[in-house]
Amino acid sequence: MAHFAKLGIDNVVTAVVAMDTITTMTRGGIEKEEIGLAHLIKHHGHENWKKCSYNTRGGVHANGGTPFRANYPGIGWYYNSEHDIFHPAKPEGRDSWTLNTTTGMWDAPIAQPELTEEQIEARSYYTWDEAAYQADNTTGWVLTTPEAPAE
Repeated sequence: MAHFAKLGIDNVVTAVVAMDTITTMTRGGIEKEEIGLAHLIKHHGHENWKKCSYNTRGGVHANGGTPFRANYPGIGWYYNSEHDIFHPAKPEGRDSWTLNTTTGMWDAPIAQPELTEEQIEARSYYTWDEAAYQADNTTGWVLTTPEAPAE
């Protein structure tokens, strides 16, 4: 199957469609994006489409192939024409994060600390605190440990 993302205003993905790969091939059996685009325009009337890979997530192809456009997009994702990738919207409250143009994901300005075995057993987790990061540019990840249930 060949997959294409339908793009709306500001290159926001409004739909993702699948079609038989043969619909995108030359008579000699070579898959071409422009053939699929012509088919979609003819049958759907919409002109702004981009091919995407169902098997690509975070810049990695699940079957060991070559990743294509960083991610298989969802509705509401963006196609970034400058970097030729699909990526989700920037998460709210994460103004300091930057788009990783290889993975198509948003990276924190400082790495998330690893949890210790004790923290994992306590079901602790890290959350991002943008205000803390903006205050000193060194703190951002806050460790949260749920309270033990009352007995």
